[in-house]
Amino acid sequence: MSETQRRYVYGIVAALGALALFYGLVTAESLPLWLALTAAVLGNGLAFANTTKKTTGGRHEKKDDDPSR
Repeated sequence: MSETQRRYVYGIVAALGALALFYGLVTAESLPLWLALTAAVLGNGLAFANTTKKTTGGRHEKKDDDPSR
């Protein structure tokens, strides 16, 4: 997912939070907690979905231009 798409998703979540507050589904005190939870779940979920699953056996790969190796 691109940065633009992620920004869009977070904007939608904030708008839904405002609607939930307006219609009495959440209180003003609990809304920041729900938004933070949603951001954490989405953030971790999107990060997990957008990372490679390549493993190197627990070691860093050697770069050709690294003089320390």
